[in-house]
Amino acid sequence: DGVITMTCEFCNFDFNFAAWLAFVPLLYAIDGETPRKVLLYAWLQGFACYVASLYWVTITLHHFADVRVVFAVMPMMLLAAVIALFSAAAFWAAAFIAARLGFSIVVTLPIVWTAVEWVRTYFPIGFPWNLLGYAAYQNLTLIQFAEFTGVYGVSALIVLFNAVIYIVVFRRGSPRLQGISLGVLSTLIAAAWIFGTVRIGELQGERPDRSLKFAMVQGDIPQSIKWDPHFLESSFSVYVQQTQAAARLGADLIVWPEAAAAFFFQPTEQYPAAFADDAPYRQRLLQLAADTADPILFGAPALAQREGRLGFYNRAYLVSGRGTITAWYDKIQLVPFGEYVPLRSLLGAFVNRVVAGFGDMFAGSRQTIFEVKGARMGVLICYESIFPNLSRMAVNRGADILVNITNDAWYGESSAPYQLLAMAAMRAVETKVPLVRVANTGISAVIEPTGKITARTPLFKRGTEIERVYWVPRRTVYTIVGDLFAEICFALAAIALILAYFRPRRVEPAEERRPTQISRNGIP
Repeated sequence: DGVITMTCEFCNFDFNFAAWLAFVPLLYAIDGETPRKVLLYAWLQGFACYVASLYWVTITLHHFADVRVVFAVMPMMLLAAVIALFSAAAFWAAAFIAARLGFSIVVTLPIVWTAVEWVRTYFPIGFPWNLLGYAAYQNLTLIQFAEFTGVYGVSALIVLFNAVIYIVVFRRGSPRLQGISLGVLSTLIAAAWIFGTVRIGELQGERPDRSLKFAMVQGDIPQSIKWDPHFLESSFSVYVQQTQAAARLGADLIVWPEAAAAFFFQPTEQYPAAFADDAPYRQRLLQLAADTADPILFGAPALAQREGRLGFYNRAYLVSGRGTITAWYDKIQLVPFGEYVPLRSLLGAFVNRVVAGFGDMFAGSRQTIFEVKGARMGVLICYESIFPNLSRMAVNRGADILVNITNDAWYGESSAPYQLLAMAAMRAVETKVPLVRVANTGISAVIEPTGKITARTPLFKRGTEIERVYWVPRRTVYTIVGDLFAEICFALAAIALILAYFRPRRVEPAEERRPTQISRNGIP
């Protein structure tokens, strides 16, 4: 069952081989069916897959937003249903183009699937969670070519593999089509494997002379008490103690997770009267950096006002070893319905944000490159690690290292932290830049430019991991050209759809006419 194999990919079971066969049952089911059934069957598989991989949304709503389970399930089901529309659209469009223009599904499906994944990354609200290519995150040798195409290229290869296996195993299409398809697939996989082997050898053979010693503080503060003012002192003390211990071990930079400072940390000493109690904690944090003589990179909310509206930023600060604020970065890519309400004028009266807080969260407008002892770092806050373009832009702005600070306590003991780790690993492969991930409850890790995950911490365990991270200044093709591969696929898919739409249908004699758009041969 394709549903089961796709689901395994995005739970915390590492059956990554399943994705390479996930679409074969679906391709069999839709072969010879009407466009309406193609759309329905593809949507059903997508819906089942996303329900199984996004079930953690229910956990978040129930445990942390006090929503009854019966009601918490509904938003998750709606989200899965909407994302499944993208999968359904990809199969429908691929089948439609194949039927009208005479191409094989082997040609149309990888191109259209890639185009649809790229659209999902940005439209309508931007939710590129669990793109198919992430399923191969452990196949380090095979995925190195993502430095040219991004994760979208890996998705295309997996879809092509599914399509070729289908037509070969079930003997769809002519022997010539099967032979050519199998030959092309074998050549691509061999080329990817050879390139990956050589590339990993090059990266492992490097002797970089630039490094920075990171202290990754995993505070393990439960979400149930994180924003409770009664627990602020004890939570803050955890980070103070861990920071002091890390400083004694000679860290160059101490990193706290997203919103580890569970109080409003302002750039200046000026605080509104309503939040005056937060000011002493600000001073204590600055003093901590001065006492340890170590810079601290940490996450904290910051009050702000826009167009007469009071809200706040999800912010990352860098405090120097002298106890002064060096720079800060405001999260650009906010979580829809978690940190802001999309189409507020339309939906604001009907939905509430998942995250309880004061006012609304504002999106940042520009990236900040932090510098510590010669290392230049781009910061990705939580959800931002699943957007390839953000890490690419940070590296283009000069980042030598990517730092992902996050609070995964929202997800409980679900597969979400594992999914996020897999997606973050692909950012290192695409840019060939090391990534340091620091999470409140885990999983914290260092990800090498090959995508290899090291220094991995367990979930829900407090402690500090100290690791020296090496880097070599470089820019990959993907860093330079961005989503060009996916954009070309989108252009090809759009042109093909237009041509297919305006192409006259072939009129058949009544006795030969079939109510199908795809023949059992795989070619119309």
